[in-house]
Amino acid sequence: MNTQAFSTAATDLITTFGNTAQQAINAYRSGGERLAGAMEQRWKQALKESGPQLTAEVRKNAAHAQQVFSGYYAKGLALSADGAEVVVNTVVGAALAATERATAFAQAQARQAA
Repeated sequence: MNTQAFSTAATDLITTFGNTAQQAINAYRSGGERLAGAMEQRWKQALKESGPQLTAEVRKNAAHAQQVFSGYYAKGLALSADGAEVVVNTVVGAALAATERATAFAQAQARQAA
């Protein structure tokens, strides 16, 4: 396998890895958002069912607690997904740069040997 063919294959592999990782991150984010929506609906349903047994203050506090928990969950989800994207983009960029440099080095060595 010559240098250019190897470089092309390595670049394709790295790019495919990056795309697959991005799809996994997007699935994680989407699943997390769906989970948050389902939990919010369940919380509201439970509050509605138990509402007559609770005082107004307890209902208000429960609703506020749900908003706070949802906010923390949303921030954590966004932070982890955004962080994963940064890591993937950095690793893919470094791997592509390393492949490019290794290819240039190998071609320079081949020219010197000829």
